[in-house]
Amino acid sequence: MPSSSSKGSSRAFSFPKAVDLSGEFRKYIGKQVSYATHGIHRYPAKFIPQVPRFCIESHSDVGDDVLDPFMGSGTTLLESFILGRNSYGIDIHPLARLIAKVKTTPLDPDMLSAMAGELLANIRGERDDNDSRIPEIPNREHWFRPTVLSELATIKKNVWVLRKSDYKDFFKICFSSIIRKVSNSDDDSLIPEVTSFQRKLDEQGKTSYDALSRFENAVKKKIIDAADLWKLSQEVSEKYNGLPKVNIIGNDARDIALEDGSMDLAVTSPPYASAVHYVSVHKLEMYWLDLIASTKELDSRVVGTARAYMAEYKSWEPNPSIPELKRVIDDLVVRDKKSAYIVYKYFEDMRKNFCEVHRVLSRKGKYCVVVGENTFRKVRIPTYRLLSSIAKRSGFEMIGANVFDVINRHLDIPRWNDSRIERDYILVFKKKRKAIEESL
Repeated sequence: MPSSSSKGSSRAFSFPKAVDLSGEFRKYIGKQVSYATHGIHRYPAKFIPQVPRFCIESHSDVGDDVLDPFMGSGTTLLESFILGRNSYGIDIHPLARLIAKVKTTPLDPDMLSAMAGELLANIRGERDDNDSRIPEIPNREHWFRPTVLSELATIKKNVWVLRKSDYKDFFKICFSSIIRKVSNSDDDSLIPEVTSFQRKLDEQGKTSYDALSRFENAVKKKIIDAADLWKLSQEVSEKYNGLPKVNIIGNDARDIALEDGSMDLAVTSPPYASAVHYVSVHKLEMYWLDLIASTKELDSRVVGTARAYMAEYKSWEPNPSIPELKRVIDDLVVRDKKSAYIVYKYFEDMRKNFCEVHRVLSRKGKYCVVVGENTFRKVRIPTYRLLSSIAKRSGFEMIGANVFDVINRHLDIPRWNDSRIERDYILVFKKKRKAIEESL
């Protein structure tokens, strides 16, 4: 039963009028949102770099420490680096951690080009049978042609024998970036899917499955991105008298490995309740990179997962203390108790995140959360409003809100369960009071 203080925090939340920044963000397209290494690897539901840049510039100073507890591919980390702030990133997704590392690590262009030349020559000259490098992927022949499997194995063998270094990780990302492109999956699908459209293109001879050429082209293009980051890092070092530190510190946003009061600002775009199936999106890449043995175990630990077992929710009696969340849960229970539990668990996990971020923020620290609404089982979930209520309960005070239209092609994508997200809010919270540690 909620305590009196918990009940007090559950009164109807008054959401402030949001300042519309659509006009400001709408002008950023193409290379303006993928400069330096921002576009080094595709990742679903990324926010454009100008969004975290706006938050960082508005709510922190040069030399401050910035945390992103759901860092994804590292957009906040790279923007913090460019702006002279130290950054700390967390993500449970192993490929996200690798992308973020490569995205934020300057590499000497001369050394990188020399290594690339040698690597590509070795791959082209390879005559050994490297099929032992092919990973055990469920339904493998459905996803890849035999010749593609062999070519990918040859690339993998030559990348994996490189000495462990930041340069090796760069080539791993180049390798990862071509895997969906040479698979039988439709490259425009959010998750791997062999579509009738892809089959039709194949029949018309409009597809290419040449993994060796794809890899070579990827390396050459990404070397240009890496050179841009190197040049930018020289400018950053000169401007701020040294390079800011980028730290990837863990994999659980609900249990942050940082000292109390150590962060000045947190900026994130969190997942939604079963909106983007992040594990499935990159499952083929993660198998090839030896990052997972199966998707099931990782999926069960993701905040916002759609996975739940009857033993978890069979005896669960939903009675959240936040009225608006209770209405959502009640609507879902009528349709499917499992779905109601999945949504409740998501918001409970987010409560844990808010409490942890509250703990690690300094006395005047702020938390910028970029989030909108989504739909699950045809029930509209006002995620931004619910997270605002949870933030208040977790010891934060809302001090501002902005809103903008999601117009970037890689952002405005249909999530699972008809969860198209068309507008995002930038919610700005300030650490105010002691958090309520009780469950919702």
